[in-house]
Amino acid sequence: MSRCLSASRLVSLLFAALTASAFSQATFPAPTLTSISPLGGKPNTTVELTLRGTDLDSPQAIMIGDRFIQIKSTAKVSVPLPADLPMGLHDLRFVGRYGVSNPRVFEVSPLDSTTSSGTNTKPDTAQKVALNSVIEGCFKSPLPHWFSIDLKKDQHLTATFEGSRFDSLTELQADLNLPSGRELTHMRSGTLTFTAQTDTTYLLRLNELMFRSGDDYSYRVTLSSSPPLAPVAAKPSPVRTLQIGQTLRDSFLPQGMTHTFDLSFKSGDQFIIEVHSHQLGHPSDPHLVIENLKNDSSGTETLTPQTESADAPAISPVPHINLPNRDPSYAYQAKADGTFRITLIDNFHTTAPFELRILKDTPNPPPLIALNPILPGAKTKTAEIGSANVPRNGISALQIIAPNRNALSEPIELKATHLPAGVTCLGGFIGKGQSIGYIAFQATADAPAGAALLTDIPHSRYVSFAIPDVTKGYTLYRTAGSPALGVSTQSAPAFVLTEKTDPFEVAAGGKIDIPLKVTRHADFSDALKLKVLGLIDPIKAPEATIPAKANTGKLTLDLKALNLAPGDYGFILEGPAKMKIRRGPEDLAAKIAPKDVTFIVYSNPIRIHVKEAAKK
Repeated sequence: MSRCLSASRLVSLLFAALTASAFSQATFPAPTLTSISPLGGKPNTTVELTLRGTDLDSPQAIMIGDRFIQIKSTAKVSVPLPADLPMGLHDLRFVGRYGVSNPRVFEVSPLDSTTSSGTNTKPDTAQKVALNSVIEGCFKSPLPHWFSIDLKKDQHLTATFEGSRFDSLTELQADLNLPSGRELTHMRSGTLTFTAQTDTTYLLRLNELMFRSGDDYSYRVTLSSSPPLAPVAAKPSPVRTLQIGQTLRDSFLPQGMTHTFDLSFKSGDQFIIEVHSHQLGHPSDPHLVIENLKNDSSGTETLTPQTESADAPAISPVPHINLPNRDPSYAYQAKADGTFRITLIDNFHTTAPFELRILKDTPNPPPLIALNPILPGAKTKTAEIGSANVPRNGISALQIIAPNRNALSEPIELKATHLPAGVTCLGGFIGKGQSIGYIAFQATADAPAGAALLTDIPHSRYVSFAIPDVTKGYTLYRTAGSPALGVSTQSAPAFVLTEKTDPFEVAAGGKIDIPLKVTRHADFSDALKLKVLGLIDPIKAPEATIPAKANTGKLTLDLKALNLAPGDYGFILEGPAKMKIRRGPEDLAAKIAPKDVTFIVYSNPIRIHVKEAAKK
């Protein structure tokens, strides 16, 4: 995915990288990976991995996807890559005393790699590289990196780099030169292509676009002998017939040419038309037009508009992480027989792949996306990486997004079955037609440090680099595979449970009091202010206040004020709490005084069933 940033935003990103840890130091310790190097490796080899970040204490393992590789240090970590590790991009995480870190991208490739020495900053110190290999490097200074490559006449060179795929801030500039210094070609949109006219040695020059440098400015460039793709002829596609229940896979036509389809349906049919391209990771913007097709007695076609869409249904309440989705979705219940004429283009004029899905029902299992929780009450202008770790004797929760939801979408029970030792899943719920829910987990008082991949949830989304003020910077996000849940050996200050886990019943427009029980850590006695999450915008959401030292409380919900229609709903209570802690036994041995840190206190998931109001 290409990114186009202003100079002011680029400068602010550098500031953000330097200050990210400063605005998160007072929070509960949680492993955070800010960068790794190298960015990839070859199966059945050992990679000397450098990890950079915070709270990387007492290392246990490196997770690559769902594989656990034991480690003993966080300096230069020797990571043996299994021979059967699948090729492609993986989520790499650190597991230690405080649980599991956020993921960084790690590529597994069959190609040999060359790591830049950092001293190859001039043409006469260029490092030798070969076709069908990988170049690794990190710009530790603003100076360029030079490489030399031998090509035979008519040999092709394709050099590719996509920084956003690798959680890198690097905007790479690359050019290919003759030894005389004459430039032959340069990289465009992450790709450099060249066909040699003679046998000779060429010089490849790489530099960061704005000459920024530091640990966050790494790169991984693949050098391939594959020839460039031939241009696709631009011509409209013929009208194709679709059926309800069908998924059609194709690519957008160049120059904004249209794909055209006819979809027939019967009275009583209900179906969902979805386009998937942007959410598959492509830099596209699909545009869907649906018209009613009719033929008169003479066979003449007439078209009347039904709908036009270029965006996915809005997610409400708004999640705390940006979830852009440019893929349209449309739900329809037919009251009569008919035919839709569907036309599809890409507003960005790419030739990216797409899937056109005509669904009878909501996808099962649904394409859920997990978001790491962030500290409640934090400045709304910050972009934070967050943490998916359950403290001992505590509860933690992940926000879950169900995209492409509409009024026909059925409720979703949230669950996770593959959990770390000592952790229980408390479940969660997303109501009919709703897009947001919370899944909660509880750890025992003696749960061991560890982590597990929550494979019941297929996707997750992360802030790649923490930013203290998003109004002065550009936030980079990445959609990853299943989230990982960790266990921290720190103990939670408190957790909250309802007296029952069955749904609470209340009439529409009425009020309900939900009793709460608080379990406190011995050193925590402060009052708690817990916000309802999952029903409405958190700013307007009701709160439950539990006095200092109290072990009971209640939550009052006014359904008239919340404007909740009859149906089933799920939510959770969340709020901040401060407590003094020591980071570990070494602090006690060194007689280091405990320090105030901020935790997130959660309740178990809460369900309510709103009944029709009694008729007067």
